[in-house]
Amino acid sequence: MPGKLKVKIVAGRHLPVMDRASDLTDAFVEVKFANTTFKTDVYPKSLNPQWNSEWFKFEVDDEDLQDEPLQITVLDHDTYSANDAIGKVYIDIDPLLYTEAATVISGWFPIYDTIHGIRGEISVVVKVDLFNDLNRFRQSSCGVKFFCTTSIPKSYRAIVIHGFVEELVVNEDPEYQWIDRIRTPRASNEARQRLISLMSGELQRKIGLKVLEMRGNAVVGYLQCFDLEGESGLVVRAIGTACTLDKLTNPAPFPPACHSPCKELKETPFSDELIPNTHSSGPSTPLKNQTYSFSPSKSYSRQSSSSDTDLSLTPKTTGMGSGSAGREGGAFKALLRQQTQSALEQREFPFFTLTAFPVGFLVHVGGVVSARSVKLLDRIHNPDEPETRDAWWAEIRQEIKSHAKALGCHAVVGYSESTSIWTEESQPPCGFCHIPYDELNMPFPAHLTFCYSCRKQKVPDVLFTTIDLPADTPSVGKGCLIQARLCRLKKKAQAEANATAISNLLPFMEYELHTQLMNKLKLKGMNAMFGLRIQITVGENMLLGLASATGVYLASLPTPGGIQISGKTPSDTSYEQHISHMQKKINETIAKNKELYEINPPEILEETIGSPIPEPRQRTRLLRSQSESSDEAMELDLSHGKKDAFVLEIDDTDAVEDVHSLLTDVPPPPGFYSCNTEIMPGINNWTSDIQMFTSVRVIRLSNANLTNQTLNKSFNDMCENLLKSLYFKLRSMVPCCLCHVNFTVAVPEDESIQVAVTAVAISFDKQDALQSSKSKVEGTQPRVSTDTDELLQFPLELSSDSPGLQPFSSAKDLQERMGPSAGAPQRGMSLLFRAAIIPPALA
Repeated sequence: MPGKLKVKIVAGRHLPVMDRASDLTDAFVEVKFANTTFKTDVYPKSLNPQWNSEWFKFEVDDEDLQDEPLQITVLDHDTYSANDAIGKVYIDIDPLLYTEAATVISGWFPIYDTIHGIRGEISVVVKVDLFNDLNRFRQSSCGVKFFCTTSIPKSYRAIVIHGFVEELVVNEDPEYQWIDRIRTPRASNEARQRLISLMSGELQRKIGLKVLEMRGNAVVGYLQCFDLEGESGLVVRAIGTACTLDKLTNPAPFPPACHSPCKELKETPFSDELIPNTHSSGPSTPLKNQTYSFSPSKSYSRQSSSSDTDLSLTPKTTGMGSGSAGREGGAFKALLRQQTQSALEQREFPFFTLTAFPVGFLVHVGGVVSARSVKLLDRIHNPDEPETRDAWWAEIRQEIKSHAKALGCHAVVGYSESTSIWTEESQPPCGFCHIPYDELNMPFPAHLTFCYSCRKQKVPDVLFTTIDLPADTPSVGKGCLIQARLCRLKKKAQAEANATAISNLLPFMEYELHTQLMNKLKLKGMNAMFGLRIQITVGENMLLGLASATGVYLASLPTPGGIQISGKTPSDTSYEQHISHMQKKINETIAKNKELYEINPPEILEETIGSPIPEPRQRTRLLRSQSESSDEAMELDLSHGKKDAFVLEIDDTDAVEDVHSLLTDVPPPPGFYSCNTEIMPGINNWTSDIQMFTSVRVIRLSNANLTNQTLNKSFNDMCENLLKSLYFKLRSMVPCCLCHVNFTVAVPEDESIQVAVTAVAISFDKQDALQSSKSKVEGTQPRVSTDTDELLQFPLELSSDSPGLQPFSSAKDLQERMGPSAGAPQRGMSLLFRAAIIPPALA
């Protein structure tokens, strides 16, 4: 039936400030329905405008009144630029289309913006005038009531319960359309908001058409669900129970007669005598001895038209059975139930979304039936063809129906449906590596590429964190302990002068520590650090810095480009050969480390990914703390090596020492791994062989010719020898991993450095490494032990730094495995404390 929609904009209040100069707003309103738009006058400089507009009239069909929402947009007027949006209001017109419903909606509505939320209120008056239309081909369902309650409303009496109705509507989600790349986030949000409102109205109209086809006038237990399938599409579906309801003019405070356990209901739970419902505004005809009935009308089809259907809301007298409400007898009851079951079997799905029923309605309860199904979402290519999604739900409902028949039941009551959609974008395992900040407004300079796992989000080229590696983060190979060590001399001073000297050294030391970490990370062939811990110890005449982290290769980050050496004196032939030799050793070290830590990332092929490979990153120059001026930096020769390689410039003796320190960084012996995180990345087959230990070492320095270079070398050798001594003492646990390695540096006196390390030694099950390690130890070392020593993981002894205290004849073998400095004596003392973890059964 055609109708007339009238809208009046009255006023607004509590609007936001849109003009910063006056702290006011020049607001006006756009009223849109379907393709027609009206505008109010601009109310200048007010946060509480009073428009009192004329009536805006829309002449539309009732189909549009059901599908389309009334859209009210509040804007701020700008003379020389585009008008600024304040917010929108969507009003559903369907509640005004009932026969006995009110024809006016008026009041204050919140103005909602998808970016800023609620931004004031607006007063609106909406009226609807409907005209009679006898067109049998119309596709509207005006007058059908919808109730979300799962029981018959108390102010209504059910004449007929017709059965299950369902419908779904599909469409492409505008959030994932190509136009979303060029429009603002607000426009994208509003496009989805409007589409959801349109689909909801269309769905409700189609459900109403099915109810009218079944000779009903209401839907009880109405459930509407939105399935946001991401890039696949958007699905809105609804289920309910079609009924013919009669409104009671004077509902009693107690339940109506049809709910009372009277004798007639007990004897005849179903009846075919239906009293026509006039649906007039006057008092309705009292219903005597009336009971619930099932309408045996033929099952309907989704594509059926209403051309051959009487759309009158008056129920037809087509109930089942014959006989009065007072007739008694078992034969009659059996016949009546048989007819009821036959009527239910005519339904495609004999389901009821109701959960509350009157006495006599339920005969038997068989049990709970349920069905679950997993479907792979495919893209919705044609929104006008929802057959795929409809077939999925039809399969589940058929299974529910078969379960009910297996229990000897012919109907399902209390029926409901729910979905749980999971997409790869919800919780991707590589999401940990994605940048959280805006690519166009990065807080610091960084080179970004597409994620090498999902190819959808951007990731940095390297990642530093202070946490352990998340369990679900994709990594390649095993991790390793990476340490940066640095010493700086300072003059002895007091009070403010001492604080100034320390303050001047701290930023350069931290920068140098990060530089060493980056160089060593590249040398290991890795691209991420976890468990980063930096400590700087202050003494009277020196500052000590120690940074520890666990290097890991993350599959989501790009492959590191390596390290490239660049010299400043190419005229010297011997110097060029020296540079070339160091470059060759660095390349060989990177290749050995990749093999040692099993870093073999799969090759990424463009044809398998479906997206282009990002362009190579620009070359990054890694500066040292003693950086040269900007003019000298421009003289750096960048023609060496790959474009994404780190370039180390050799310009003085300190730079040469830095490169040599990289090359002398000896990896752990075979069968040993170390990290400063709780668990070693890449190893999962741990055993119960666990030991916690603490080792302390102190060295004394000589003041004669003490420089930063010699101090760095002494401190570096001290930490390396400490680790090597631990590997020697724990050789019986091979294959072994030192987890949670924690170094603590202190300066107890002016000429001494103390380093304490705590860690947990854990064995893991690796037969090949275990057998090879045992063969090496047994072939070169005789077993020397006592009965007491056999009870310990390793014997209690002082450090093996002093030749006279070595209990094993393996110093030569240790020196061959760990380098020339492994067995060299040191000035000072080393103590080792052990604490074994004993199972409760042995304690």
